[in-house]
Amino acid sequence: MQKMLRQGVLALILSFSIWGCGDDGNESRITGPDLEKGPGRVFPIKSVSFPSIDEVPVGALFGQIEGSVQPRPVVILVHDFFLDNNEWFQTDFYVDLLERGYLPLAINLRGHGIPTQGNTPLPEGRTLLQLEDLENMHRDVQAALTWLRTQPTADIDRVAVVGSGLGGNVAYVSMGVFPQQIKAAVALSPGLWDNTLEPIVIGAGQVPFSPHSMLFLVGSDDITITPSGEELNFPIFSNNLAAITANPKALTELDGIAAHASQLLLVPGVSDQIFSWLETHLQ
Repeated sequence: MQKMLRQGVLALILSFSIWGCGDDGNESRITGPDLEKGPGRVFPIKSVSFPSIDEVPVGALFGQIEGSVQPRPVVILVHDFFLDNNEWFQTDFYVDLLERGYLPLAINLRGHGIPTQGNTPLPEGRTLLQLEDLENMHRDVQAALTWLRTQPTADIDRVAVVGSGLGGNVAYVSMGVFPQQIKAAVALSPGLWDNTLEPIVIGAGQVPFSPHSMLFLVGSDDITITPSGEELNFPIFSNNLAAITANPKALTELDGIAAHASQLLLVPGVSDQIFSWLETHLQ
């Protein structure tokens, strides 16, 4: 079994500072690979912002389908730790959602993002991420759910959440806290620990808490070794979350795969599994 040592071990997350906090700019830009120009569909992407229940302005990128005359199902995308919503443009997944008729809403979690590209600051103007910020990230998803009710292009009865890494944890917690508003969720390599290696952002203390309709995807070799030699095992973490999730649910452990979080989208067949799950549970 391949074991990978990653920079910025999640078990030590509380010792890091958060960057990218500041006022939201009016001219957001998306950077990505240069592509050959040619015929194809155009999907407008709007930079938007909406307040959370604790008054954090959540920045996001909302994809649209030109000429659509009926509300479309929405997929809220939640990025990994220390990344931002541009993570979803590193693969074809954001565009694939649009091509299949979904409206993707890629949010920036609190304490993440670039000021000129719609970042989301921490509460009270803080610059240091705290444990409570991690545990409150489902409020950023809640803000998105509330804002979507004001959008005529969004079918608020068909909303899913897809999360990558830390975002997978947030997707799981959001499904548990808002089980009536979220119809389906997908967690790619969920797993987060504090500096004592206790799992965090798993909905502890949330009452009521009823996660359901969850698809978990993880590589069998997705294991991180901390500098102290401890093992962070993402397959075990995914299995533990799945065990306390109500049906319908599914877990796919990809044999021999060490790819983590959104990099799983580059593994053949993974995107197909996600779209099959969405098509089944967003009816």
